[in-house]
Amino acid sequence: MTRRFVSVWLSRWPTDQWRRRNKVAPLSGPLALTLAGQGGIRLHAVDGLASADGLRPGMLLADARALCPALTAMQADPAADQAALSRLALWAQRYTPQAATDGPDGLILDITGCAHLCAGEEGLLADLGSRLTRAGLTHHLGLGDGAAAAWGWARHRPASAGPLLPTGTRAWPALLSLPLAALRLDLGLQGDLARVGLRSVGDVQRQPRAGLVARYGTGPVRRLDRMLGITAEPVAPQAATPQWQVRRAFAEPIATREAIEGTVLSLLRDLSARLEAAGRGARRLVLTCFRTDASSQDLPIGTARPLRDPPSLLKLFRERFDQVDPGFGIEMIELTATGTDLFTGEQAGLAVGGGDAFALSGLLDRLVNRLGEDHVGRPVPRDTHRPEQVMELAGEMEGGDFHSLTLPSLTAWAPPSPTVVGEGLEFRPSPALREGEGQNSPPAKPWPKPQPQRPAPSRPRTWRMEGTRPLLLLHPPEPVQMGQGLVWRGRHLSVDWMEGPERIRPDWWRARTGPTRDYYRAQLSDGRRFWLFRTADERGAWYLHGLCA
Repeated sequence: MTRRFVSVWLSRWPTDQWRRRNKVAPLSGPLALTLAGQGGIRLHAVDGLASADGLRPGMLLADARALCPALTAMQADPAADQAALSRLALWAQRYTPQAATDGPDGLILDITGCAHLCAGEEGLLADLGSRLTRAGLTHHLGLGDGAAAAWGWARHRPASAGPLLPTGTRAWPALLSLPLAALRLDLGLQGDLARVGLRSVGDVQRQPRAGLVARYGTGPVRRLDRMLGITAEPVAPQAATPQWQVRRAFAEPIATREAIEGTVLSLLRDLSARLEAAGRGARRLVLTCFRTDASSQDLPIGTARPLRDPPSLLKLFRERFDQVDPGFGIEMIELTATGTDLFTGEQAGLAVGGGDAFALSGLLDRLVNRLGEDHVGRPVPRDTHRPEQVMELAGEMEGGDFHSLTLPSLTAWAPPSPTVVGEGLEFRPSPALREGEGQNSPPAKPWPKPQPQRPAPSRPRTWRMEGTRPLLLLHPPEPVQMGQGLVWRGRHLSVDWMEGPERIRPDWWRARTGPTRDYYRAQLSDGRRFWLFRTADERGAWYLHGLCA
């Protein structure tokens, strides 16, 4: 598959972003952003109106005011512009997960295999361009086989040309006609090449490579190969900064358990304060220790309920501190809440002996973090006839989620959750409080038509069905041979008596996954009792399924 890249050039990004932050209309007059430079205050960026008046970045502010008396000059903020560009790169991941910033005023998107989601490459460019236009951002787009080709085409293509380049060598004539600046070379190197008559990409391509490398180095040749797609140019996608993260760097590396524990407690307090301000609690936490040898070690923990109590969370981390290997010292510790949830206060039980949900939650937290999620679960019954399937762990059913180990909250209503939309927050109401579903409105009619409920079973749902069950089940059942005695695991065992059969059929409401079984209880000569079954089919195979007392 041919790789395809989209380059987004935001030619007026600093001024457009300043207008967005200050809610100033684009046609309110010429605008320039300034920074302190050599010889005085110089222009850092100009908008379209200022550019039409002959202003360029790098000019002294005094000269700019002489050319354009109506100029509005404001202080530039490059750090804020770069942070906003990073947020825009994360927004651009709606089109592809491989989106990243490209310099101080551009984005690069690797749309390989993603264009069909937007009705093709033309549809993707049209949707991207319309959204940027509505946001008030001056932009130029270019799409090609490589990141360098897309970059050069977006910034230096002819005014009459479209943003879409053909694939393969069919794009070479258009790329070779671009000016020398499309190769993205240093200004000094561009001037050296221009002085010898090389003013376009095609001029560089027609020169002998050996002489070009000997005189100007490998820069022009390497840039040319990237533009023509001969060599690949990797794109590192923009990664979102975790929202709930705190860290602590040390002037001198630490290596003792007391120092690590004190630092973790301090980080937990800082994180808990931020979670409390947002009304949330931690469900998943990862403690990362960065060592002086450039390696790191992660210590993850989880909680059954949203929690933000530093001493309680520290107890869970103490279970893992024995796994920390400081090596030659730890130079930084980072704490990240990878999973959070709404934190709602609940009343603890007041009756003595009535049970305490908080104590049970704490016990589950310690067991799960010590033994692992796959080894702790809440047993729940299932409607099935198969003895090995009548009970399973809630943790196994729901992918090891800690929610499955605790009872649901007593409150049925949940507060609305904030959803990020554009630059602000939009609160979406909970399903119970949507339009037409208030407290005084009649309940909505369910669909499809509800079926009559079946009467409750007269006996409790349990895995003890008709006959006596063994204390230990073998899963899966192990094959045995029956004849004069019982052969199990290569050993011949004599049988004194057998009792049965008890027939257990497959679940009639599900697809039949196995034959009917006839179960027997057998006692050996040494007193042991086995629970055996024979398949009621043409094979008639015997299996040992359980061990009795």
